[in-house]
Amino acid sequence: MTSVTAGYVPFPAFRDWHVDFDATVVDQYVFRLARVRESATPETQHHALEIATRTAAVDTGAIEGLYATDRGFTRTIATQSEFWERALDARGEQTKRSIEDAMNAYEYVLDATTRSVAITANWIRELHAIITKHQATYTVNVLVDGVEHSVERPLPHGRYKTDPNHPTNRSTGRVHHYSQPGDETVSEMLRLTDELASAAFAATHPVVQAAYAHYAYVCIHPFADGNGRVARALASVYLYRNPGVPLVVFADQRDQYIDRLEAADSGNPVPFINFLADRVVDTIGLVNQSMVQPDAMSEVLAGLSAALNPDPAPTELTLPAERLLAACATHLQRVVNALTLPGAVTLYVFPSRATSDTGVPAGYFVPTMPNNEVYVAAYVGGAPAIHRHDYLLTVTTDSAQPTFQIISSGGAEPLDVWLREIEPTLTASLELKLSTWAESAISRILSAVQAAVSVE
Repeated sequence: MTSVTAGYVPFPAFRDWHVDFDATVVDQYVFRLARVRESATPETQHHALEIATRTAAVDTGAIEGLYATDRGFTRTIATQSEFWERALDARGEQTKRSIEDAMNAYEYVLDATTRSVAITANWIRELHAIITKHQATYTVNVLVDGVEHSVERPLPHGRYKTDPNHPTNRSTGRVHHYSQPGDETVSEMLRLTDELASAAFAATHPVVQAAYAHYAYVCIHPFADGNGRVARALASVYLYRNPGVPLVVFADQRDQYIDRLEAADSGNPVPFINFLADRVVDTIGLVNQSMVQPDAMSEVLAGLSAALNPDPAPTELTLPAERLLAACATHLQRVVNALTLPGAVTLYVFPSRATSDTGVPAGYFVPTMPNNEVYVAAYVGGAPAIHRHDYLLTVTTDSAQPTFQIISSGGAEPLDVWLREIEPTLTASLELKLSTWAESAISRILSAVQAAVSVE
């Protein structure tokens, strides 16, 4: 055993890492994955794996707080759905670069797996350099006259730490010790890669391999920053080998993830191994569901759209149209929420699909979308709706006209919206225009309700 500094608890040798792992569920999913792949084309298999890889890359930085994400954003980037590049640009240059660095790192891992590259200390240093390429600095806490201060320092890429990076639990004051910089870190990294190349390690289940590689690596914490991202990419090496998927941990799973790692620190690695096993099952499910024939699906949808609507909205207008309709519903609901209505009166805002194109202006058409209108229904007491106003979204490809018009069944003037006002995001002026429009719309329906009640 290498001599170590007081406080640092060396990671256990693999032969001493006692685990009781039931692989039954994982192996069932691995078998299912193999069966689905048999009937999928190489292109479809590649597409499905790419979705899983990009998912892992997007959320790995979010776990560390480098940027915020959510399942919708992750899905948009991972599936490269329409306007995904604009969605990425909208998060800012640093977020974009961090995600691109992570994607390159996972490609590096996948390439090493495909070519059976040995996992050495130098290989891990190169992985760190790739995954942190555009991270210029990191934050470190230093004591100045007995007071802790956070300072920014340049981040060395692919080079081991030169200062201790032991974190302190703010609630308990307990210091968690990683390896000391210098010889201890170097020797521990060499010991780690020796363990990863051992016969005992090679003979165990891939989930256990991934968990051990991840856990042992974070015990060392060899770099000043970026260790969590490297650990998840390193674990992916063994899962790419078998069953052929990366480790995907979503940002909203962070607390559970950290809890399981802390349990391993306390000598019980099973919760952490089971956590990784659950992530593997989930990722296999994602890959299986992604292995549909996208071209065939597109053809079916195109034929269905043509049958239902001879003038579907151009592809580049679909997302802005959906965004505009959602914004209309949001502003209408905001006005409703702010009202103090008489106890018997209730207003509901509903998205829906129009069944008629009556009143659509010349040169405009109703786009083929799951929802292409929003309506407000008014109820008094328990009776059926006493009044309803529909707001239908229409589109034109005539660049000389407003791209969108919201047509009201209540007879109000159409709401004109240009594409430039909503793409890539809603402008402040459009938000203000929608706010005024929504207030007028709700005022009109309340007037109609008042008139109907007065007649009764």
